[in-house]
Amino acid sequence: MSALGELIAALNEVEDRLELAQGQLARGRRSLGEAHEALARLDPEHPETVVPPGLRRADDQIERTQGLVDHTLDALRGFVTRL
Repeated sequence: MSALGELIAALNEVEDRLELAQGQLARGRRSLGEAHEALARLDPEHPETVVPPGLRRADDQIERTQGLVDHTLDALRGFVTRL
């Protein structure tokens, strides 16, 4: 296999792992949403007393990370296409 072929194969592996990370991030975000809903049901009149403030920040961080992974995948795919 040529050096270019090896590079493309390695970049394809990176792409696969980034796609796996996307799925894990999406599952994590759904789980955080479910946890938020479950906690809020404990005290529907005052959900702010049972839902930790860090839960919203965690969701924001996951969303930010998803955007970074998407951007990285786009850049990687563009690079592989230009090879």
